[in-house]
Amino acid sequence: MVYIVVWAVILLSGGSFWRDILNASIFIVFHIIVSYFNNYFLIEWFLFKRKYLSYLSSLTLSVLLMCFPLAVATYKYIPLSQESVMNIWTFDFFTYNFLLILFTVLLTTSIKLFRNWYLKEQSNKELQKLNVESELKFLKSQINPHFLFNNLNNLYALTLKQSELAPDAVLKLSNILRFGLYESQKQKVPIEDDIQFIRDYIELEKLRLGDRTDIRLEVHGSTFGRQIEPFLFINFIENAFKHGANPSLAKSFIHIDYILDSEHNHLTFSISNTKPSILNELDKAKVGGIGLKNVQTRLNILYPSRHELKIVDETDKYTVTLTLQTI
Repeated sequence: MVYIVVWAVILLSGGSFWRDILNASIFIVFHIIVSYFNNYFLIEWFLFKRKYLSYLSSLTLSVLLMCFPLAVATYKYIPLSQESVMNIWTFDFFTYNFLLILFTVLLTTSIKLFRNWYLKEQSNKELQKLNVESELKFLKSQINPHFLFNNLNNLYALTLKQSELAPDAVLKLSNILRFGLYESQKQKVPIEDDIQFIRDYIELEKLRLGDRTDIRLEVHGSTFGRQIEPFLFINFIENAFKHGANPSLAKSFIHIDYILDSEHNHLTFSISNTKPSILNELDKAKVGGIGLKNVQTRLNILYPSRHELKIVDETDKYTVTLTLQTI
């Protein structure tokens, strides 16, 4: 409304103020159409993808095309002198209105780009803070003392038996600790490294569980050259082992799938596990919890509008499916 009043003053016709407001409103409608088309389509399609020539060409064509319906509206709805009517279909009229529309488009584009920059800066600050919290939570909780205690006991038992599995178990535990200490400092890691971290975690859990739980991890598609933020999936996996391998279950399973779609740059992580039909109140409180909220917050920052998280909680089965658009 302020913008319309400003243009009403600029385009003073010598008549009443309300007539000037109406005239300015007619002009601004066409400015609005091009501005919104530019902000919500052309910028997204071309400018943000660094297709600068395509963006400039499309913007120029859009502004130019809008001058024609503007000329028709001016002729039909704005009272003009005979001389002014004759000037509507001249080169000067189109050049003048082309520049006016372009001015409005550049103004709204500047506002949009500044807003995007500001939001990105705020997201980066929040992400830096969250990454620090995620690292601390991982060291204190994900590789928690209970997990280390169980595996050290397993290693002790293996060494007493002089089992051939002992050296491999030590190596896997070492890899997990190394990944937690060093890789967590990176923004992204190769996805094969993150999957190997999960494999080592699973292999150590197998030592504890034995053969009573059917555990499977499969990777579909190529991981070559693909990267991912570390520790996006560990909360779901830890939760699956906490509930999916419950001793109260006669038969239990934990199935993990990575599906990499190189053509569309999609990564789908899926994990399903058995679940006791009856959970006590303490277990119910633990399902999801801080870990899940932390993952959801990270996803909203790292993949805004580029991820989909589905959780299906059935009576005897729990399934999590997370799809990411990695580029």
